[in-house]
Amino acid sequence: MTFVSAKSDFYSFNTATNKEEMKLAMTTDWSVVHYSARGNELFQNFKIADQNYLANKLLIERPQTGYTSTSALRQVYLNAVENRSYLINVNNATDALTLWTIFMDDYHLNYSNFNRLTIEDQDKVCQQIIMARPSQGFESIETLQSVFDSEVIGIFINKVQLDKDALTIQYAQDDTSENVTKNLVLPIIGDNGASITWSSDKPEVVKGNGEVIRPSAGKGNEKVTLTAKVFIGEYVKTKVFTINVKAFSQSHNAFLKELTISSGNFNTPFDKKIMSYTAKVPHIIDSINIKAIAEDDKANVTINSKTSTEAIRLVTGMNTIKIVVTAENGSQREYTILVTRENAPINSGDTTVSESTESFTVNIESSSGEAVSKTTIKRIIGEDGSMKDEVILTEKSALETISKLKEVGSDQARIVIPDSQNKVKQVDISIPNNIVSLLKNNQLNLTIQAYNVNIDVSKDSLATFNDNLYFRLIPLNEQNEQLKIEERAKNELIDKDITGSSISKLIGRPMKIETNMQNRPVTLTLPLPNNLSQEQLNNLAIYIEHSDGTKELLRGKVVDYQKDMLGLQFEVQKFSTFSMLYLPDKGDDVKYTPYIQGYADGTFRPNAFVTRAQMASMFARQLTSNAIPKSNATFTDTAQHDAKDAIEFVKETGLFKGVTETSFNPNGSITRAQMAVVAARWIERQCKENPNADTCKPTSEGIIFKDVSDSHWAVKAINTVNELGIMTGVTVDTFNPEGYLTRAQAVKVLNRLFERPVTTEHQEPIFKDVPSNHWAFYEIQEAAKK
Repeated sequence: MTFVSAKSDFYSFNTATNKEEMKLAMTTDWSVVHYSARGNELFQNFKIADQNYLANKLLIERPQTGYTSTSALRQVYLNAVENRSYLINVNNATDALTLWTIFMDDYHLNYSNFNRLTIEDQDKVCQQIIMARPSQGFESIETLQSVFDSEVIGIFINKVQLDKDALTIQYAQDDTSENVTKNLVLPIIGDNGASITWSSDKPEVVKGNGEVIRPSAGKGNEKVTLTAKVFIGEYVKTKVFTINVKAFSQSHNAFLKELTISSGNFNTPFDKKIMSYTAKVPHIIDSINIKAIAEDDKANVTINSKTSTEAIRLVTGMNTIKIVVTAENGSQREYTILVTRENAPINSGDTTVSESTESFTVNIESSSGEAVSKTTIKRIIGEDGSMKDEVILTEKSALETISKLKEVGSDQARIVIPDSQNKVKQVDISIPNNIVSLLKNNQLNLTIQAYNVNIDVSKDSLATFNDNLYFRLIPLNEQNEQLKIEERAKNELIDKDITGSSISKLIGRPMKIETNMQNRPVTLTLPLPNNLSQEQLNNLAIYIEHSDGTKELLRGKVVDYQKDMLGLQFEVQKFSTFSMLYLPDKGDDVKYTPYIQGYADGTFRPNAFVTRAQMASMFARQLTSNAIPKSNATFTDTAQHDAKDAIEFVKETGLFKGVTETSFNPNGSITRAQMAVVAARWIERQCKENPNADTCKPTSEGIIFKDVSDSHWAVKAINTVNELGIMTGVTVDTFNPEGYLTRAQAVKVLNRLFERPVTTEHQEPIFKDVPSNHWAFYEIQEAAKK
């Protein structure tokens, strides 16, 4: 019997000469290495690269005398597993999330670039690594780092390329690359995260931040090359743009630098941006000289339409002096001086005086009719018995009024001027600036109740007024004057095909009203005769002849006037001659296409900001009578939008442009400046077809808005719509160009552009969130009704 020595438990591990023999030992004699079958299963599930590493470790760490204990062998194995655990986990990861989690808590790799990626891009890197992982697994950290870096760099390069391809210069409204007049918007970061820096070959014309310094008039245009560097870390692309910067044209400076009067003092020191002044001179001064010097020596100055500097004759009472400054490019500004020449003293000994004066007091009432104070009226009686009244509200009466109104809980101050059997030819009402401030500070509404008109000035309109306030009321009592108005009205309305040739007559007495409160809503009520039939009451209109020659027709609302009288009430923002007409029903009233729509829930949402898509739809409905043609989208962000066809239509008409060449931003809110530009384009379009239209003639003096600089991209359009009365400032000297337009405000602007007559007779509300007492109720009703 041959004696054979028993093999030890470590035989296979100690006799293995290579990794394959060692791996065989680890799988056949697994119980020596592992505590359980589970451990063997884990080893056999490892990637080949990891098995090879562990096997090599058992070979390298094997003592010269071989393994002699299970604990020693197991410790070598466990140390090897721990050392290899990172790559084992990477090689065994089956999804991107698991791999991302491994990377997040790891220090083996360089993650400096990886950490600059978005979570989404990090996820893509993990997915790509799993796809690029060798079937046997990563053998080393260095191999993994190489694949890792390659995937991260690929994303960076792709992002830089995408941002380079998408990069455009954003031009101001109406500017193009061939016609640059305003500052550029040069993006400094791309949509994909690339940084962008800019350099200019002519920084004296265009700076790297997009600021444009236009060449002065006569120097010619400048071609400028802008180079954009698009980069993420060391991965860089460049893109070159060439633009043409337009030189300045003729000066548009229409400011005065000096304005003085030879007698009297202005109520406020001269400031070139203040357009209205008042002064008072004694009766002995029968003429004055005005010195008006333009800021730009190329501008032209006229005083009461004359270029000469001859003395201006004064009449007793209020005298209006208008100074018009015309800039080199034809734009204008108008300054106004109201000079009051006092009455001659009764005992002056002046034998030429043919006037006498008397004074009496009138009540200032609360909204309930309770007298809360008094003020004085000075009546000037002419030799022919005609009368002119001057009403000046004093600080004493104003303070007393405010105190009493607080006691009775009223916010309405009403100046009541009594009837004088039609002998008063003119009423001048003056409220000094300090009294206006008192009314504003106490948030009072002001009513002037005269025998020919009621004037209601809301506290909202007073809130933005910062000057002496005056109203001049001139009733037109002469029959020949009334006949001329009636004839002009008939011709105007027939021309516009509004009525037939039989306007029966004027109703009541026409009234001419002058004031320096322009561009703010004021409610007027004219008294109606007592003998009108219901049919006549149903067919009344206000015919307005503006001092600039334009005409306007409004439908008023019949309301209680005074005592047993009715009146016709309407709202205006500029003042001229107002006449009431009876317009017989032609039987073929014009039907207008509704250009606004509400929401599915029956609301209009008047205070919501109007979007660019909604505004495009309103214009398109008006131009096509709600038959907007189908078209293909040319903007990348409108292809699936409900307003796609409307947007394409208004783009083709030239009314709208995209925010870039490829995007329209349909859901972005439209700003007041953007609305002004679109309105100006509409006006230009209409005036080409009909240069004599009312919308082609300025209706008010230009206002200098302190928040709209001469270099503002929309300054020309803002001036246009303001002078035409289409859009006014939010205060007396601010336009808020970057403020968003609400849906209600938009409708009011569009009704004026579309020449939609707004009637104020009783109507059932169309939208449940626009009740009849909403400030824009009638405007919205008109725009929506069929």
